[in-house]
Amino acid sequence: MREFFDVCIIGSGFGGSICGAKLSKAGQTTLILEQGRRWDKNTFQQTQDIKYLKEIYEEFEGENIKVSTGRCVGGGSLLYSASSLRAPSSAFEQKNKNGMRLWPFDYNRKVLNPYYEKVEKKLNVKQLLWSEVPKKDGIFAKACNSAGYTCDRLRAAIVNCRNCGFCHTGCKFDRKQSLILNYIPEAEKNGARIKEECKALLVKRNEEGYLVVYKNLKSGLSNEVSCKTVIVSAGAIQSPALMLRSKKYLDNLSDHVGKNLTANGNMFLAAHLPNEDCEVFKGKVQGSVTYAFWEEGFVLQGVGTLPISATVINRVRFNDAKKPYYWGIEMKRVMKEYGKHLLGIAVIGLDGSDGRVFIDENDNIKLNLSMSEKSRKVFDKAITRVKEIVESLGGELLITEPYQEIGEVVTFHPLGTCRMAVDKSDGVIDSNCQVFDNPNLYIVDGSVIPSPLGVNPSLTIAAIAERASDYIIQKFPV
Repeated sequence: MREFFDVCIIGSGFGGSICGAKLSKAGQTTLILEQGRRWDKNTFQQTQDIKYLKEIYEEFEGENIKVSTGRCVGGGSLLYSASSLRAPSSAFEQKNKNGMRLWPFDYNRKVLNPYYEKVEKKLNVKQLLWSEVPKKDGIFAKACNSAGYTCDRLRAAIVNCRNCGFCHTGCKFDRKQSLILNYIPEAEKNGARIKEECKALLVKRNEEGYLVVYKNLKSGLSNEVSCKTVIVSAGAIQSPALMLRSKKYLDNLSDHVGKNLTANGNMFLAAHLPNEDCEVFKGKVQGSVTYAFWEEGFVLQGVGTLPISATVINRVRFNDAKKPYYWGIEMKRVMKEYGKHLLGIAVIGLDGSDGRVFIDENDNIKLNLSMSEKSRKVFDKAITRVKEIVESLGGELLITEPYQEIGEVVTFHPLGTCRMAVDKSDGVIDSNCQVFDNPNLYIVDGSVIPSPLGVNPSLTIAAIAERASDYIIQKFPV
């Protein structure tokens, strides 16, 4: 069955939902396809049940890299920490190994500022008060100060937080400003239609403009949408995969599709502070940030976690080689003894664009990452600085991060795989997010960001979506 819309948007995260709200308001008939299902405060679960976590998260594991993304209507906004930071001006001035600017010349912090402001207003972004900062973040700030460094309160999209500690499983109290509370209901009010549990398979050129082939994951049936404009917003893993599958049906797609994957310098460290009760499992996931090491290529943030993350995902281990790996009752004993003294610290930095997303002969998504010297320097410096900070309070840096053992990267912030550029010799889309040589085909999500940002990327993705939407409306085909 073939349907007809002016616009088909693939994905409903920070790129797709904003484009959907703005284009539908401009009078364009709009369809949003989302492979995940709908969730809200009545269906979110405050649980560590793996079955539930597998429903809301999508995991990709490749050579030297693991990526975790959201799989829901609203994308990663349902699961993120709500940290909402503008990228520093110097993040837009990064250069490649040949000395060329990575971002297009008409893109910089000043250009994005008005769009940042729009998103911040929509998502109620404000700097936390110290009275709103969780105890663990206060201790992180205390440790920074003890080591001689500054630390400040985070800017976050949260209103009257209940501090339950389950930000990463969906907010049951509608305090975290996920997209299901703003842009998505606005899009639907404007007439946009959202089809959940529908996965886009191909994008093809046709007489109307484009044909999107998708599969209903509940029925197993395939359907087609004919439209004038397509906006691919499936994220930095799924968007390049879709473009690669569609390559033979499009015009002169850039060879950069799937390349230049950056983990945004993500690393999640933990420390044992025997003299502090950190309450790492309570309160907002994040509440503090230090830019003291920005010139070294990274920021540090206090971070909380669920116990299952501390014990399974982050695999808390201790530096004393005589201690065994703990399982069952022994693990319970260890977590009882150490749990309240754990402090989580997130690293976000300017790593290299060392990874790649590709499709194998069986049409499966594959990832690999060959870590550059640039990335190693950022990660190694960050570990050294974190060690210095926690030791200033009598603490010990633990082995929690795969990079510390085997050089593997784990990220929630994949970027760069359909990056914007001046021309297709260096990227996939132009500065308006339009795919080179394919008019009215756009990509708007984290994949278009041509460099690591060194801060949480959600606000920048949203600002780019606001800007791109204005252009798409202006240039919409008659």
